[in-house]
Amino acid sequence: MKKLILTGLSLLFALTLTFAQEGTPEDKAKAKVEKITEKVTLTPEQQTAVYDIVLEHTKAKWALKADTTIAEDVAKQQAEALAASADAKIIETLTEEQKPLYAKYVEERKAKKD
Repeated sequence: MKKLILTGLSLLFALTLTFAQEGTPEDKAKAKVEKITEKVTLTPEQQTAVYDIVLEHTKAKWALKADTTIAEDVAKQQAEALAASADAKIIETLTEEQKPLYAKYVEERKAKKD
């Protein structure tokens, strides 16, 4: 009986850890803004603006993943459009010196996906 209970608790604990790795959109957005800040050196005002853009993008992307009625290829196109839109909004918040650095970051990001 003890083994059965311990096995059940172990399984529950393992499942909890698995789902905990996903994080929240806020956590993902914060991590992405930190990465962008590292590459582009954002000011605190820019960090706030970029965080809002990234959070909106992340929530939209999660909603897209959750919608099982959309075909996979259509979902991929929509995700790419969301990313392009977010990148365009982020570029608007950057200075002329930061824009080439962000373009390089986007290229590195695309290279990792391929």
